[in-house]
Amino acid sequence: MKVFNILILAAFFASCNSQEKDTEKTSSQKTEQEKSSAINCYEFVGEADTVTLKVTHAGDSISGYLVYDFKEKDKNTGTILGIMNGNILVADYTFMSEGIQSTRQVAFRLEGNTFIEGYGESFSQNDKVYFKNIDSLKFDSFFKLIEIDCQ
Repeated sequence: MKVFNILILAAFFASCNSQEKDTEKTSSQKTEQEKSSAINCYEFVGEADTVTLKVTHAGDSISGYLVYDFKEKDKNTGTILGIMNGNILVADYTFMSEGIQSTRQVAFRLEGNTFIEGYGESFSQNDKVYFKNIDSLKFDSFFKLIEIDCQ
């Protein structure tokens, strides 16, 4: 009878230990998923202009929303889909302006908690605007998109 009780206790402790390990694994997996799919928001606010960027990180892949709202210009609202290579984000920006859908490449350099937009020569092909040379882009610190709380 004592052997039977000892076996039951051993099985009980083994199952408790197993549940703790499963909980640790689940916790660890959730943490990794949260890290790999972080959401961040950035914004530039000038006197009458705003640029808002909301990005979701999934590894090196980036997706999100980008809005340009400049005074006396049509508001551009759209989505981005791209890749983060080091501290440079290059993405396709598909947006609506004046009722017409367009796609163009955008680039941003990440410096700390700030994205700075890149500009350079471009060309149009198959209804999309591309940068001629990503390596020669200039990053204008005038439009600094500073990280903000997402709403």
